[in-house]
Amino acid sequence: MIHCEELNKSFENKDQMFVALKNAKSDIIGLKKAQIFKSHDKGLGVNLKNIDLSKFSDTSKALMTDSNYYYVVVNTTKVLDSHKDLHKDGIWNKSVSEQQGKNYLVTDHKMEMANVVVKKENVEMILADIPFSSIGKDYPGTTQALIYKVKKTDVINPLAKEWLDSGDDIEASVRMQYVNIDLAMNSEAKGDESELKRYTDNINEIANKSEFENIDYFWIVTEAKNIGESSLVLRGSNSATGLIDNQKGEPFKSTHEDEPLENTQKDFFDNW
Repeated sequence: MIHCEELNKSFENKDQMFVALKNAKSDIIGLKKAQIFKSHDKGLGVNLKNIDLSKFSDTSKALMTDSNYYYVVVNTTKVLDSHKDLHKDGIWNKSVSEQQGKNYLVTDHKMEMANVVVKKENVEMILADIPFSSIGKDYPGTTQALIYKVKKTDVINPLAKEWLDSGDDIEASVRMQYVNIDLAMNSEAKGDESELKRYTDNINEIANKSEFENIDYFWIVTEAKNIGESSLVLRGSNSATGLIDNQKGEPFKSTHEDEPLENTQKDFFDNW
């Protein structure tokens, strides 16, 4: 038997599961797009102190040389998460352009005055291509990182400042909403040609494939919005997030506020 988490149902074989997934595809995508996700709820993680700037390309390092700033990696691409979502390079291009000056850096995803670390007008969102090895992950190749660049003197939360300066374990998490998402399936059934092409075109981009016994399908996210804030958290979900220590290397390639519905995706399809 094969269990499909999205449908909360088990199937005798992959072909049956693929038929059910294809039939429910528009509903699942609609539900994923309607939710606000916090990346620390999606099953991944990395310590801020693990990032090694010395492993970046010269082009990427050049963005990180000013020691007057913190560089906080809040999300990365090419890692398949616990929801079988794969963030593609370029996912944040539009959000970085449209959300500049609109997102806070906070703690624990709480949009409250006491939890603000840096005010929105003092957060600069940037993108950079960095090697996975530089963020303490034993994955091949590079990832595109969404980074909050914030001036150290603009940090207004004393406790967050203490954590950022201490080098202790602390992670980062982005609040996001999916805009463009589609299904990839390893199905050769007639009518599934588009899903199969997305699968074959993208399966080898998954940097953490070795962490999964089988990947029969996944969801490709090509655009997302960073909604309102990103957070410093004690346990981040994306194993490729963290604080860039610009002291570790010399002079990276730059390349509405709703709460998520708890377990909505599972409950919606319980009786599919």
